[in-house]
Amino acid sequence: MNYDVVIVGKGPAGISAALYLARAKYRTAVLGKDFGALAKAESIENFYGLEKPLSGIELAERGIRRAERLGIPVITAEVVGIEQVFPDTSEHPTSNSADSSDRPESDTGTQSTKAPRFKLLTSDKREFFAYTVLLATGKQRIGLQIPGFAEYQGRGISFCAVCDGFFYRNKKIGVVGNGFYAAAELNHLYSLTKDITLFTNGLELDSGVKEVLPRGIAIVKDKIEAVEGTASSAENAGNAEADGAVQTGGLIGAVKTSSGTHPVQGLFIALGTAGAADFAAKLGIQTGSGRDAGTLIVNERFQTNLPGLYAAGDATGGYLQIAKAVSDGAHAAKFIIQELRG
Repeated sequence: MNYDVVIVGKGPAGISAALYLARAKYRTAVLGKDFGALAKAESIENFYGLEKPLSGIELAERGIRRAERLGIPVITAEVVGIEQVFPDTSEHPTSNSADSSDRPESDTGTQSTKAPRFKLLTSDKREFFAYTVLLATGKQRIGLQIPGFAEYQGRGISFCAVCDGFFYRNKKIGVVGNGFYAAAELNHLYSLTKDITLFTNGLELDSGVKEVLPRGIAIVKDKIEAVEGTASSAENAGNAEADGAVQTGGLIGAVKTSSGTHPVQGLFIALGTAGAADFAAKLGIQTGSGRDAGTLIVNERFQTNLPGLYAAGDATGGYLQIAKAVSDGAHAAKFIIQELRG
């Protein structure tokens, strides 16, 4: 299906944006696996309009029910990849869906006639095409609190298979994760090297993940205890190409688990679900640094540096509150509507 807008994230920022876009009669879909940090909120008391405290899940579900009453498809799906597409735009006239003001409230627009600029891939192998994308996934960059992990980031530890996988072709590498996001990263790397071990870090594989992995792939389910490496890059010359930007210091050499030590020349982290920072790394979206690492940089119109791709909510940093996320979603929708109207 080709949409005017696909929103990744079904929390306050994503649903808020969807409401405005749907009422402007643009074809809009919302994709999200869960509610992220909001699901962990036991009691919310400081959000406008609440007569009594609600849990984060209750508040999120209220928002989704309102969106669905407007006819917005809110699809439970894990987005594992976003790609740019470059179609022949001459075959796609500009959409005039915004001019159809006589449609009933439940109609969120006709099939978009704009040439899609993005393809979104889900864990269940569905594809969604969109002219614009709004990232409202929250802020997530899951690492490992183990010895050696911080030391070897950028020295063999990577968060992006698309970005860094080429440097590890024909090398012995590991992927850390137990869900479809990890499977997607591993499958990308499998075209570059067949010597891959999947480390689940003490967890069982999510249902259906094993079926989408390459046949015969090594799986280690033991808890990871440490990441080990070499004293200097000279001692790991076979891995020196893996990070050309690092000329000094040690490089990763092994993953230590409760059952033993597993040699690796590279380790790709794909824990949980893909977040804004993961998509940013693959698409070349600018992010912050230091304390703001993993935060997407947007302008005053909530646009990233990639045309057609917007971001809102916790993914853009700042005051990590529901009120701010709802405001971001409304503002992002306003500027997306302006772009769609030309």
